[in-house]
Amino acid sequence: METNSILLSPEELASFISFITLQTGIIPRESHKNGIKAFIEKTLKETKSTAAEYRRQIATNSSLLTELINASTVNETYFFREEKQFMFLKESIFPQWRILNADKPLKIWSAACSYGEEPYSLSVLARQCNVKVQVTASDINSEVLAHCKNGVFLGGSIRQMDGVSFRQLVLPYQREDRKVEFSQDIKDTIQTRKINLAQIDSPETEFLLPKNQNIVFLRNVFIYFSQELRAKILRIIADKCLADNGILFVSMSEIAQLDSTIMPPSLEKVMEGSVFYFHKKSMQTGDVNGKNFQ
Repeated sequence: METNSILLSPEELASFISFITLQTGIIPRESHKNGIKAFIEKTLKETKSTAAEYRRQIATNSSLLTELINASTVNETYFFREEKQFMFLKESIFPQWRILNADKPLKIWSAACSYGEEPYSLSVLARQCNVKVQVTASDINSEVLAHCKNGVFLGGSIRQMDGVSFRQLVLPYQREDRKVEFSQDIKDTIQTRKINLAQIDSPETEFLLPKNQNIVFLRNVFIYFSQELRAKILRIIADKCLADNGILFVSMSEIAQLDSTIMPPSLEKVMEGSVFYFHKKSMQTGDVNGKNFQ
């Protein structure tokens, strides 16, 4: 039985972590670093490479870099996560849109979609509310984007606590093996794009950015970014992606981290009951009511 293993030194691991942060903006937590370390050590053993050789390879080989990035991102989510935000859409935003824009599709960007539970939650909820919707689902991880496009999910994506209020919207798509497989008409409302938020100001990324979006979901990612990168992402989303009177949702746990020092002046924090979101003021009217879509 083979027992030899390749172990990264603390200095080597720190070098890889710095490189990952440079490429993705992600600052991994200590617990997350263990998984990255295990992936790199496994790769070194399989390829019979040294850490220095692999470091040079990922700097020049886009396929190897993609594999490392895919292994370095956190992708744990489920349908209708933070259901209060979805309830706010159902009871306030979607009905308002249906009244004012009955024949116009609502544009939504799920900007860190992971495996895809969030964009599919948005699509099936819009269908229930008789709202036409165009959802752009983006992520830096190519593997999770392929999963999202496929539209098949494990039964564990349906939770018994958070999200349970909308469980009935997903159950019609559950197969006998408990996997969830969405119909083609639902999948057709969702377009996937590979977008690296750390490079959101690059010409290549700017070309891919969804424009004139009525709603942007960017949740559970700011915790991995520096204050400087958070400010840059928020500024570009406000300036180039959100339509006038558009709204931005972040995770409720991230609200406190996004204060006036990094928020662009065009975005204003709004509280509706127990739900917080950011609203882009209309350039035409200066309206600050996030429900008044144009």
